[in-house]
Amino acid sequence: MRSKTYQDFDEFAISVHDVDCRMMLRNPTVRNWSIAAVNLDSIDIQVGQLSSGNIAQGQLRNDGLMLYVPLTGGVEYVANGQLVEQDVCVLMDPGCEFCISTKAAHDWGAIFIPTEYLSATGQQTNCVSQPHSPLCRVTQPNGILASQLRSHLHQLFRTATVTPEFESTLAAKQAAREFFDSVVGMMDGPARPASMQLGRPKLSREVVIKRSREFLEQRLPTAVRTRDLAAAAEVSERTLRSVFNEYYGIGPVQYLQLRHLHLVRRALKAACPEETKVSQILVEHGEWAFSRFATRYKRLFGELPSDTLRSRS
Repeated sequence: MRSKTYQDFDEFAISVHDVDCRMMLRNPTVRNWSIAAVNLDSIDIQVGQLSSGNIAQGQLRNDGLMLYVPLTGGVEYVANGQLVEQDVCVLMDPGCEFCISTKAAHDWGAIFIPTEYLSATGQQTNCVSQPHSPLCRVTQPNGILASQLRSHLHQLFRTATVTPEFESTLAAKQAAREFFDSVVGMMDGPARPASMQLGRPKLSREVVIKRSREFLEQRLPTAVRTRDLAAAAEVSERTLRSVFNEYYGIGPVQYLQLRHLHLVRRALKAACPEETKVSQILVEHGEWAFSRFATRYKRLFGELPSDTLRSRS
Protein backbone atom coordinates (compact mmCIF):
# COMPACT_ATOMS: atom_id res chain seq x y z
CA MET A 1 0.00 0.00 0.00
CA ARG A 2 1.11 3.53 -0.75
CA SER A 3 -0.19 6.27 1.50
CA LYS A 4 0.72 9.94 1.90
CA THR A 5 -0.67 13.04 3.55
CA TYR A 6 -0.24 16.47 1.98
CA GLN A 7 -0.45 20.01 3.29
CA ASP A 8 -0.26 21.30 -0.28
CA PHE A 9 -3.46 20.76 -2.27
CA ASP A 10 -1.72 20.83 -5.67
CA GLU A 11 0.68 18.06 -4.61
CA PHE A 12 -2.30 16.00 -3.48
CA ALA A 13 -4.09 16.58 -6.81
CA ILE A 14 -1.06 15.36 -8.78
CA SER A 15 -0.93 12.15 -6.73
CA VAL A 16 -4.36 10.90 -7.87
CA HIS A 17 -3.98 7.94 -10.25
CA ASP A 18 -5.67 6.91 -13.51
CA VAL A 19 -7.04 10.32 -14.51
CA ASP A 20 -5.70 13.39 -16.23
CA CYS A 21 -7.42 16.18 -14.38
CA ARG A 22 -7.18 19.59 -12.80
CA MET A 23 -8.54 20.21 -9.32
CA MET A 24 -9.66 23.45 -7.76
CA LEU A 25 -9.76 23.84 -3.99
CA ARG A 26 -12.97 24.98 -2.26
CA ASN A 27 -13.87 25.89 1.33
CA PRO A 28 -10.91 24.36 3.21
CA THR A 29 -11.44 23.69 6.93
CA VAL A 30 -7.97 22.40 7.79
CA ARG A 31 -5.14 22.02 5.30
CA ASN A 32 -4.77 18.29 5.19
CA TRP A 33 -5.33 16.01 2.20
CA SER A 34 -4.35 12.35 1.97
CA ILE A 35 -4.50 9.50 -0.49
CA ALA A 36 -3.88 5.78 -0.17
CA ALA A 37 -3.63 3.28 -3.01
CA VAL A 38 -3.59 -0.51 -3.30
CA ASN A 39 -3.13 -2.59 -6.44
CA LEU A 40 -5.09 -5.84 -6.50
CA ASP A 41 -4.17 -8.11 -9.40
CA SER A 42 -4.00 -5.00 -11.71
CA ILE A 43 -7.17 -3.41 -10.26
CA ASP A 44 -6.09 -0.02 -8.89
CA ILE A 45 -7.99 1.13 -5.80
CA GLN A 46 -7.62 4.55 -4.18
CA VAL A 47 -9.15 6.29 -1.21
CA GLY A 48 -8.88 10.05 -0.89
CA GLN A 49 -9.53 12.09 2.25
CA LEU A 50 -10.06 15.80 1.71
CA SER A 51 -10.39 18.50 4.34
CA SER A 52 -12.12 20.66 1.75
CA GLY A 53 -14.52 20.72 -1.14
CA ASN A 54 -13.08 20.69 -4.62
CA ILE A 55 -13.85 20.61 -8.33
CA ALA A 56 -12.09 17.80 -10.20
CA GLN A 57 -12.39 18.07 -13.96
CA GLY A 58 -10.60 15.98 -16.55
CA GLN A 59 -10.48 12.70 -18.45
CA LEU A 60 -10.16 9.04 -17.47
CA ARG A 61 -7.46 6.83 -18.96
CA ASN A 62 -8.42 5.06 -22.20
CA ASP A 63 -7.45 1.56 -21.05
CA GLY A 64 -10.01 0.89 -18.33
CA LEU A 65 -13.17 1.99 -16.56
CA MET A 66 -13.59 3.50 -13.11
CA LEU A 67 -16.21 3.38 -10.39
CA TYR A 68 -16.15 6.46 -8.15
CA VAL A 69 -17.61 5.82 -4.69
CA PRO A 70 -18.70 8.69 -2.39
CA LEU A 71 -17.74 7.81 1.19
CA THR A 72 -19.05 10.69 3.32
CA GLY A 73 -22.70 10.93 4.26
CA GLY A 74 -24.36 14.31 4.33
CA VAL A 75 -22.05 15.80 1.69
CA GLU A 76 -23.37 16.68 -1.75
CA TYR A 77 -21.38 15.08 -4.58
CA VAL A 78 -22.23 16.19 -8.13
CA ALA A 79 -20.99 14.34 -11.25
CA ASN A 80 -21.29 16.12 -14.60
CA GLY A 81 -24.20 18.09 -13.23
CA GLN A 82 -26.11 15.19 -11.68
CA LEU A 83 -26.50 14.71 -7.93
CA VAL A 84 -24.79 11.55 -6.67
CA GLU A 85 -27.17 10.23 -4.03
CA GLN A 86 -26.32 8.07 -1.02
CA ASP A 87 -26.85 4.69 -2.69
CA VAL A 88 -25.33 5.34 -6.12
CA CYS A 89 -21.84 5.55 -7.59
CA VAL A 90 -20.33 7.20 -10.65
CA LEU A 91 -19.34 4.91 -13.53
CA MET A 92 -16.81 6.26 -16.01
CA ASP A 93 -16.22 4.73 -19.43
CA PRO A 94 -12.65 4.52 -20.75
CA GLY A 95 -11.51 7.95 -21.93
CA CYS A 96 -14.62 9.77 -20.73
CA GLU A 97 -14.59 13.40 -19.63
CA PHE A 98 -15.84 14.07 -16.13
CA CYS A 99 -16.40 16.76 -13.55
CA ILE A 100 -16.99 15.86 -9.90
CA SER A 101 -17.63 18.68 -7.45
CA THR A 102 -18.14 18.88 -3.69
CA LYS A 103 -18.62 21.83 -1.34
CA ALA A 104 -17.27 20.44 1.95
CA ALA A 105 -14.70 18.09 3.47
CA HIS A 106 -15.26 14.55 2.22
CA ASP A 107 -13.77 11.15 1.42
CA TRP A 108 -14.00 9.18 -1.81
CA GLY A 109 -12.99 5.82 -3.22
CA ALA A 110 -12.08 4.98 -6.81
CA ILE A 111 -11.81 1.53 -8.38
CA PHE A 112 -10.03 1.40 -11.75
CA ILE A 113 -10.47 -1.85 -13.70
CA PRO A 114 -8.18 -2.25 -16.75
CA THR A 115 -9.73 -3.25 -20.06
CA GLU A 116 -7.53 -6.36 -20.08
CA TYR A 117 -9.04 -7.51 -16.80
CA LEU A 118 -12.53 -7.00 -18.20
CA SER A 119 -11.64 -8.95 -21.33
CA ALA A 120 -10.21 -11.84 -19.31
CA THR A 121 -13.48 -12.15 -17.40
CA GLY A 122 -15.67 -11.77 -20.47
CA GLN A 123 -17.31 -8.68 -19.02
CA GLN A 124 -15.96 -5.94 -21.27
CA THR A 125 -18.93 -5.61 -23.60
CA ASN A 126 -21.39 -5.79 -20.70
CA CYS A 127 -19.68 -3.19 -18.52
CA VAL A 128 -18.67 -0.51 -21.00
CA SER A 129 -21.44 1.47 -22.68
CA GLN A 130 -21.38 1.69 -26.45
CA PRO A 131 -22.24 5.30 -27.26
CA HIS A 132 -20.65 7.43 -29.94
CA SER A 133 -18.57 8.99 -27.17
CA PRO A 134 -17.66 7.58 -23.72
CA LEU A 135 -19.94 8.55 -20.85
CA CYS A 136 -19.68 9.47 -17.20
CA ARG A 137 -22.82 7.88 -15.70
CA VAL A 138 -24.59 7.70 -12.37
CA THR A 139 -25.61 4.14 -11.47
CA GLN A 140 -29.06 3.10 -10.41
CA PRO A 141 -29.61 3.16 -6.61
CA ASN A 142 -28.55 -0.02 -4.84
CA GLY A 143 -28.31 0.50 -1.09
CA ILE A 144 -27.02 -2.98 -0.27
CA LEU A 145 -24.19 -2.98 -2.82
CA ALA A 146 -23.24 0.65 -2.21
CA SER A 147 -22.96 0.01 1.53
CA GLN A 148 -21.00 -3.17 0.85
CA LEU A 149 -18.56 -1.32 -1.38
CA ARG A 150 -17.94 1.34 1.25
CA SER A 151 -17.40 -1.32 3.89
CA HIS A 152 -15.04 -3.30 1.62
CA LEU A 153 -12.96 -0.18 0.92
CA HIS A 154 -12.50 0.61 4.61
CA GLN A 155 -11.65 -3.00 5.42
CA LEU A 156 -9.21 -3.30 2.50
CA PHE A 157 -7.11 -0.36 3.63
CA ARG A 158 -7.14 -1.48 7.26
CA THR A 159 -5.80 -4.86 6.14
CA ALA A 160 -3.22 -3.35 3.78
CA THR A 161 -1.98 -1.06 6.57
CA VAL A 162 -1.14 -3.92 8.93
CA THR A 163 0.04 -6.31 6.18
CA PRO A 164 2.85 -4.67 4.15
CA GLU A 165 3.13 -7.63 1.74
CA PHE A 166 -0.63 -7.77 1.14
CA GLU A 167 -0.57 -6.88 -2.58
CA SER A 168 1.51 -9.97 -3.41
CA THR A 169 -0.65 -12.45 -1.50
CA LEU A 170 -3.41 -14.78 -2.58
CA ALA A 171 -5.76 -12.70 -0.44
CA ALA A 172 -5.18 -9.74 -2.77
CA LYS A 173 -6.34 -11.79 -5.77
CA GLN A 174 -9.44 -12.86 -3.87
CA ALA A 175 -10.12 -9.25 -2.86
CA ALA A 176 -9.77 -8.23 -6.53
CA ARG A 177 -12.48 -10.70 -7.54
CA GLU A 178 -14.79 -9.51 -4.76
CA PHE A 179 -14.33 -5.85 -5.71
CA PHE A 180 -14.85 -6.70 -9.36
CA ASP A 181 -18.10 -8.53 -8.58
CA SER A 182 -19.31 -5.56 -6.51
CA VAL A 183 -18.50 -3.14 -9.32
CA VAL A 184 -20.31 -5.30 -11.88
CA GLY A 185 -23.27 -5.46 -9.51
CA MET A 186 -23.44 -1.66 -9.33
CA MET A 187 -23.42 -1.58 -13.14
CA ASP A 188 -26.44 -3.84 -13.50
CA GLY A 189 -29.52 -2.01 -14.72
CA PRO A 190 -29.53 1.04 -16.99
CA ALA A 191 -27.16 3.66 -15.62
CA ARG A 192 -28.34 7.24 -15.92
CA PRO A 193 -26.07 9.38 -18.09
CA ALA A 194 -24.79 12.36 -16.10
CA SER A 195 -25.78 14.56 -18.98
CA MET A 196 -29.23 16.06 -19.37
CA GLN A 197 -30.94 18.43 -21.73
CA LEU A 198 -32.11 21.75 -20.39
CA GLY A 199 -35.72 22.68 -21.05
CA ARG A 200 -34.43 26.10 -21.96
CA PRO A 201 -32.22 26.89 -23.81
CA LYS A 202 -32.00 24.69 -26.89
CA LEU A 203 -28.34 23.99 -26.29
CA SER A 204 -27.45 21.00 -24.09
CA ARG A 205 -25.58 21.57 -20.88
CA GLU A 206 -22.56 19.71 -22.25
CA VAL A 207 -22.35 22.04 -25.26
CA VAL A 208 -22.45 25.10 -22.99
CA ILE A 209 -19.70 23.67 -20.76
CA LYS A 210 -17.57 22.65 -23.77
CA ARG A 211 -17.78 26.12 -25.31
CA SER A 212 -17.00 27.70 -21.95
CA ARG A 213 -13.91 25.52 -21.46
CA GLU A 214 -12.61 26.26 -24.94
CA PHE A 215 -13.07 29.99 -24.43
CA LEU A 216 -11.29 29.91 -21.06
CA GLU A 217 -8.35 27.98 -22.51
CA GLN A 218 -7.96 30.62 -25.20
CA ARG A 219 -7.99 33.43 -22.64
CA LEU A 220 -5.23 32.19 -20.34
CA PRO A 221 -4.17 33.97 -18.14
CA THR A 222 -6.54 36.88 -18.77
CA ALA A 223 -9.31 37.48 -16.25
CA VAL A 224 -12.71 36.70 -17.78
CA ARG A 225 -16.07 38.31 -17.09
CA THR A 226 -19.31 36.36 -16.87
CA ARG A 227 -20.87 38.20 -19.80
CA ASP A 228 -17.87 37.33 -21.98
CA LEU A 229 -18.25 33.68 -21.07
CA ALA A 230 -21.99 33.74 -21.78
CA ALA A 231 -21.38 35.34 -25.16
CA ALA A 232 -18.76 32.71 -26.03
CA ALA A 233 -21.19 29.93 -25.07
CA GLU A 234 -23.99 31.69 -26.98
CA VAL A 235 -26.41 31.65 -24.05
CA SER A 236 -27.81 34.26 -21.68
CA GLU A 237 -26.07 34.99 -18.37
CA ARG A 238 -29.08 33.51 -16.60
CA THR A 239 -28.72 30.25 -18.50
CA LEU A 240 -24.97 30.24 -17.88
CA ARG A 241 -25.60 30.56 -14.13
CA SER A 242 -28.07 27.67 -14.25
CA VAL A 243 -25.66 25.44 -16.19
CA PHE A 244 -22.66 26.19 -13.95
CA ASN A 245 -24.64 25.66 -10.76
CA GLU A 246 -25.84 22.29 -12.03
CA TYR A 247 -22.48 21.15 -13.44
CA TYR A 248 -19.93 22.58 -11.00
CA GLY A 249 -22.07 23.24 -7.95
CA ILE A 250 -21.20 26.95 -8.06
CA GLY A 251 -22.11 29.87 -10.29
CA PRO A 252 -19.85 31.25 -13.03
CA VAL A 253 -18.68 34.23 -10.96
CA GLN A 254 -17.34 32.02 -8.17
CA TYR A 255 -15.96 29.52 -10.68
CA LEU A 256 -14.03 32.24 -12.49
CA GLN A 257 -12.67 33.58 -9.19
CA LEU A 258 -11.50 30.11 -8.13
CA ARG A 259 -9.95 29.50 -11.53
CA HIS A 260 -8.11 32.81 -11.40
CA LEU A 261 -6.69 32.13 -7.93
CA HIS A 262 -5.46 28.70 -8.99
CA LEU A 263 -3.87 30.10 -12.16
CA VAL A 264 -1.93 32.63 -10.12
CA ARG A 265 -0.84 29.94 -7.68
CA ARG A 266 0.46 27.72 -10.49
CA ALA A 267 2.39 30.68 -11.90
CA LEU A 268 3.92 31.45 -8.50
CA LYS A 269 4.95 27.82 -8.05
CA ALA A 270 6.55 27.73 -11.48
CA ALA A 271 8.49 31.00 -11.01
CA CYS A 272 12.04 31.43 -9.78
CA PRO A 273 11.98 33.55 -6.57
CA GLU A 274 15.41 35.01 -7.30
CA GLU A 275 14.27 36.32 -10.66
CA THR A 276 10.58 37.07 -10.18
CA LYS A 277 8.53 39.33 -7.93
CA VAL A 278 5.01 38.57 -6.77
CA SER A 279 3.84 41.90 -8.17
CA GLN A 280 5.12 40.93 -11.60
CA ILE A 281 3.06 37.74 -11.65
CA LEU A 282 -0.01 39.52 -10.31
CA VAL A 283 0.01 42.22 -12.95
CA GLU A 284 0.54 39.59 -15.65
CA HIS A 285 -2.71 38.05 -14.42
CA GLY A 286 -4.59 41.33 -14.40
CA GLU A 287 -4.32 42.06 -10.65
CA TRP A 288 -3.59 45.58 -9.46
CA ALA A 289 -5.13 45.70 -5.94
CA PHE A 290 -2.41 43.57 -4.41
CA SER A 291 -3.54 43.62 -0.76
CA ARG A 292 -7.14 42.77 -1.66
CA PHE A 293 -5.96 39.88 -3.82
CA ALA A 294 -3.60 38.66 -1.09
CA THR A 295 -6.52 38.48 1.35
CA ARG A 296 -8.56 36.30 -1.01
CA TYR A 297 -5.52 34.17 -1.78
CA LYS A 298 -4.69 33.52 1.88
CA ARG A 299 -8.31 32.71 2.67
CA LEU A 300 -8.23 29.90 0.11
CA PHE A 301 -4.65 28.60 0.31
CA GLY A 302 -3.67 29.46 3.88
CA GLU A 303 -0.63 31.48 2.86
CA LEU A 304 0.24 34.72 1.13
CA PRO A 305 1.34 34.82 -2.53
CA SER A 306 4.84 35.76 -1.32
CA ASP A 307 4.96 32.60 0.82
CA THR A 308 4.11 30.47 -2.21
CA LEU A 309 6.86 32.09 -4.26
CA ARG A 310 9.45 31.75 -1.48
CA SER A 311 8.64 28.07 -1.06
CA ARG A 312 10.24 27.52 -4.48
CA SER A 313 13.69 28.55 -3.17
